[in-house]
Amino acid sequence: MSFGVSQLANQLKISKSQLNRKMKKEMSFSPRKLILHYKMDLAKYILNQNKYSIEETAFYCGFSGVTHFSRKFKQEFGLSPSKYRKNVLAVVFQSNDWKIPLSKKCFNKLIQLKSEYIWLGKLLIIVIDNLDNEAFSIEILSNKLFMSSSNLNRKVKSLFGFPAIRLLRDIRLQYATELLILQNKSITESAADAGFFDIAHFSRVFKQNFGCPPSRYGDSITLFPFVDLLRNQL
Repeated sequence: MSFGVSQLANQLKISKSQLNRKMKKEMSFSPRKLILHYKMDLAKYILNQNKYSIEETAFYCGFSGVTHFSRKFKQEFGLSPSKYRKNVLAVVFQSNDWKIPLSKKCFNKLIQLKSEYIWLGKLLIIVIDNLDNEAFSIEILSNKLFMSSSNLNRKVKSLFGFPAIRLLRDIRLQYATELLILQNKSITESAADAGFFDIAHFSRVFKQNFGCPPSRYGDSITLFPFVDLLRNQL
């Protein structure tokens, strides 16, 4: 709870003055600012879970009182912890918000969330860049985000209500469907370009969502170019 610049310097086995000089030279800000940044990032994560009170959040983030915590939080993000959590709860995906085919409303909500969560923006960039890589996995994604798979799943579930593997699969399916319907690519091309390891797998996932195989989709699917527009936002 009392972790600060002195404790950080001791763990690094250098003096506070050396730590300050090195930080300002390499990163252009002080150790105190770095520690505060991580505390604020942790506070946002805890508030997103909506499991703990503001008082408990302040304690877990190393603040001795709610007033000091709230003041620092507002300085960092422009609004109080309680208002931040209220805004977040109005934005996160509800059970029917995320449904294939993905809608314009879903797209707008995702864009709003990625501007709030740096990790989500990075996740989307990595996923979009690896859509045609059938070997791409949640383990690779979590490594690129410098977090464990379990931590990645917790973060994804906090926003979407389902694990990261479904998020990856759904974006692949949406993209394959866009290629198939909007760009008139073949089933084979669409499946390969979206990272499905074979047509059978793609067809099975497609049928689960649309109720028919990709070869018989007809004109019954109204499609918003979700992935295509998302790529331009990243």
